[in-house]
Amino acid sequence: MDHREQLVDTRVKDVLRTKGTLQTDADVLSASPTTIVYDCIDRMASNDFGSILVMDDGDIAGIFTERDYMRNLALEGRRSQETEVGEVMTQDVVTVTPDTHLEECLDLMTDIECRHLPVVDADGRLTDIISMRDCTRQISEAAKSEALQLRNFITGTYPV
Repeated sequence: MDHREQLVDTRVKDVLRTKGTLQTDADVLSASPTTIVYDCIDRMASNDFGSILVMDDGDIAGIFTERDYMRNLALEGRRSQETEVGEVMTQDVVTVTPDTHLEECLDLMTDIECRHLPVVDADGRLTDIISMRDCTRQISEAAKSEALQLRNFITGTYPV
């Protein structure tokens, strides 16, 4: 199977397995729409995350990202200590399922200019989040694996 075929066959669940969250109940960073932006930013920074999902009664109401902070707070002169995240979040959130192909995720992220996609189950419940970093890490690991296989083939050193 060539690298292109591996990428086409790779799904969100494969990325989550590599990420290590498929085996556990993923704790997705979330806040309510009334949470103050400063608190969201603090939690994002503490967890080294670039986004936080905004949840309202168990449903995804939006997502707040570093980009939202720059565009909707910093450039508009709002104060993060006084602004509720619901006022400045991205409201139209595109989601994927564990069976979504990685290539489709990358295309979605490119088309809608985002770096985070919430993962929902068949009932539409939030289960995890996948980032551009997760996707590129998966592609990088697949490329390294393929290079090792090719090197072993060329040198005749096959693993026993």
